[in-house]
Amino acid sequence: MQPTLVAPVVPLAPTVQIPGPALGMPAPQVPLWEPVPIYQEDIPALNPKPEPTEPEVKEEPETPAAPPVENILDAVDEMITPTPIVPPWEPVVPLEDEILEPVMETIEVPFTDIEVPVPPQEIMITAVTTAGAASVVSVGATMAAGKIFQQIVKLTKPIIKAALKKLAKVRGKDPGPTWARARLLESRQRRLGKKVIAGGS
Repeated sequence: MQPTLVAPVVPLAPTVQIPGPALGMPAPQVPLWEPVPIYQEDIPALNPKPEPTEPEVKEEPETPAAPPVENILDAVDEMITPTPIVPPWEPVVPLEDEILEPVMETIEVPFTDIEVPVPPQEIMITAVTTAGAASVVSVGATMAAGKIFQQIVKLTKPIIKAALKKLAKVRGKDPGPTWARARLLESRQRRLGKKVIAGGS
């Protein structure tokens, strides 16, 4: 038989004494209230009586004294004499130093001695902007007019066909098939044409 192993005995550490708290028990503090004195003068009245007011004395406007006759005659003369509406125009002649000669921009053609005049940059920008805006407006107007014309044709086609049929009946002629019948015949012809093409191929 094999001997059994027994672990040696290990002694435990001694207990540690923890001292109690050194603080005392809390005690409540009673709040202190300082009384505020209330005087009768500080309390507003519920229905205060209006204080008597002195009646207002309206002052009569003083009538202005009549102006003397001489002042009236001068005012009438000023009203009668016409005043020039447009001040006289004096032409302004520029000085010789202020007269500027027009400057023309030129571009030299490469590999040659030829100079081609070019308009100023402001004119080029204005021309390009105007041409671009005009092209956009014309293209948009053309597309809108085409769409509107197509819608008008779709709306007026049955009305025109009905009017022509009534006119043919009045004249005693064959009015022909109705619009729905014509569309049905067209769809049948298309279907037959597709079948023939498919069978021949």
